[in-house]
Amino acid sequence: MKNIVRLIFVIALVAVVLTACAPAPTAVPPTAAPKPTEAPKPTTVPPTTAPPTAVPPTAAPKPTEVVLEKELVLYSAADQAMVDFAAQAFQAKTGIKVSTVQGGSGVMLARINAEKARPLGDVLWSVGPDTIGAMPDLFEPYKLKEFDKLLPEAQDKTNLIAPCTGIASATIMYNKKLVPAADVPKKWADLLDPKWKGKIVNADPSKSSSSYQSLVTRLIAFKDKGWEFEEKLIQNLVIVPSSSAVYLQVGTGEQALGLAFEQGAYIYAAGATATAGVVYPTDGTGVLFDVAALIKGAQHPNAAKAFLDFSVSAEFQKALIEKYYGRRAVRSDVTLPPGVPLAKDIKTTEYDLKWAADNRDANLKKYQELMVKYNK
Repeated sequence: MKNIVRLIFVIALVAVVLTACAPAPTAVPPTAAPKPTEAPKPTTVPPTTAPPTAVPPTAAPKPTEVVLEKELVLYSAADQAMVDFAAQAFQAKTGIKVSTVQGGSGVMLARINAEKARPLGDVLWSVGPDTIGAMPDLFEPYKLKEFDKLLPEAQDKTNLIAPCTGIASATIMYNKKLVPAADVPKKWADLLDPKWKGKIVNADPSKSSSSYQSLVTRLIAFKDKGWEFEEKLIQNLVIVPSSSAVYLQVGTGEQALGLAFEQGAYIYAAGATATAGVVYPTDGTGVLFDVAALIKGAQHPNAAKAFLDFSVSAEFQKALIEKYYGRRAVRSDVTLPPGVPLAKDIKTTEYDLKWAADNRDANLKKYQELMVKYNK
């Protein structure tokens, strides 16, 4: 027991001696905080002594020059001679080659409709305004350069139609040898006389815009009695497929009377050798304009627009009414040739273009029924 106590005492003594002899820990001086890094001063850039280069103002771009195509395809319901006259005058003025296709207004309209996916014509020229109005989606607007020079009544605010010439929509034409002066009809109602049965020629209004205008003129003039009058009148008529056949047959003496548009009648009614006379019915006729329009999707649109502008120019309008006696200028600065009565001197009816266009199909259907009924 004594030996164990003595061992524990010795171990404790050794531990004390070892602790006393151990070296003192080295003091570590505190590390001085580093000075904050001073932000670099910005480098001063000396100002440029040379003046800034002046930039000239950008000049306004010149308007893109319209390039006219080298050809034009003209569709028209005017007689071939007048179509050729217009085509040749435009070609001589511009150098643009003009091809023409002529036919009745109904035929031309049907053709344009059939070709609408890929139009072959560029302009439809010289048809009744109700022809354009019947299918306006086949055409597109264009404002004429000299729009303000047109007669107020010839200005279409929608710009869909351009006037060609003015005409009295419906006249009575008579052959001077076949109709004595005392028997010349003075009004529409005179045509119902049984003595004229089979002696009055008229164009089918479904094929002729001027004949359709003549029909509408009478329907308006006779109001609610219009179709009653037409049913009586058609019994005296000979129906032909074109308006040109009307004035040709009366002028050459094949028929005594005809329902003709003004200029067509004057082909045989002007000059000292005239074979025919013209009557403006005292129960009313319309004085309106035949028109033209730009075909939608035309392959030669710029040439087409140039033609429309040319067709209403003072130069061409003057030449046209001198060449085709009985046509009326669409401008206020071109006067009528001697012998053509002023509109104010003609008993006129108010021609309702919208009604004529909106009811075209119904009116033509009704007229066709009368033609079938009376075997015309």
